[in-house]
Amino acid sequence: MRKMLLAFLLLIGLAAPIGLAGQNPANADRTLVFIPKATNSQFWIAIWEGTKKAAQELGYKEVGFQGVSSAGDVTGQVNIFNDVATSRPAGILIAVNDAKALSAPAERAIEMGVPVVTVNAAVETEKVLAHAATDNYQAAALGARAFGKLIGGKGKVIFIGIDASSENGRARESGFRDAIAKEFPNITILPTQHSLGDISRGMNITNDLLTGNPDVVGIFCAQDNGGTGAAQALRQRGIKDRIKLVSFDASPDEFQLFMDGFFDALVVQDPFMQGYMGVYALDKIINRQPLEKKFFETPVRIITRDNLSEPDIYDIMARNSATLNIMKAKGIVRK
Repeated sequence: MRKMLLAFLLLIGLAAPIGLAGQNPANADRTLVFIPKATNSQFWIAIWEGTKKAAQELGYKEVGFQGVSSAGDVTGQVNIFNDVATSRPAGILIAVNDAKALSAPAERAIEMGVPVVTVNAAVETEKVLAHAATDNYQAAALGARAFGKLIGGKGKVIFIGIDASSENGRARESGFRDAIAKEFPNITILPTQHSLGDISRGMNITNDLLTGNPDVVGIFCAQDNGGTGAAQALRQRGIKDRIKLVSFDASPDEFQLFMDGFFDALVVQDPFMQGYMGVYALDKIINRQPLEKKFFETPVRIITRDNLSEPDIYDIMARNSATLNIMKAKGIVRK
């Protein structure tokens, strides 16, 4: 796995000489901190695992993990970020809940001498020199094309977003709606409802919209907890056979529902690699080495139960031990 990751870093211009040669002694007493959008999703744990793997390779002491319980708690994340910056770690990685609200705190931290790199969700300031993430607009467009084909290119559908203040959420909604409008003019999308990254809210939204719109033929969700809630609603109602469901991500609970047939496809990011690449970029900044670019894009794949054995898809899923165990239990092996 190390060879594969380093080969990928070489491809995107991130693997520093110290990373290839071994641990940097100067990092031995340095601590990094990862601040996720929230602590209530395994997606952020997967990013943390990637940060820890890279930090171990580069010789850092540890990567802390501090976050709010809900992605809707913008004030709480700002407070945590300020507290972490005041403690002066070697560097901070953050997936911001609000691109504007975290801009001034990020700038202050950098002015204090604490480098900041964003992962998954960016902040509105040019002082943050690196960002590792999915191209959310293109990923949602990719998902929209798969979704449109699944429902036969016509009908009424539900779109469950993340949060109105989420930059990722806005990009995913735009990517989805633009692709549907351009390629599937006979699909009608109901007004967006936001799950706020909460499973119960995603379930309630789905139930309410299905009650008011019994002719819905498909549901697309922009985030894993919203998708998990939608799948639970379909299971509760016993109507999965007539409604297609596609969602972003593959948290363990969501992936188990996918394997059990309650999702037709998932738009899968690579959270592990977001964290891994983020630390390598942060290490370059800490050690005053040049970065060739600011945006380090991580891959996205559309997964179905028919393509899980494909090497590029299997490898992404296998980086999370929980999803790997689910695949093993279902007899899924890499081709």
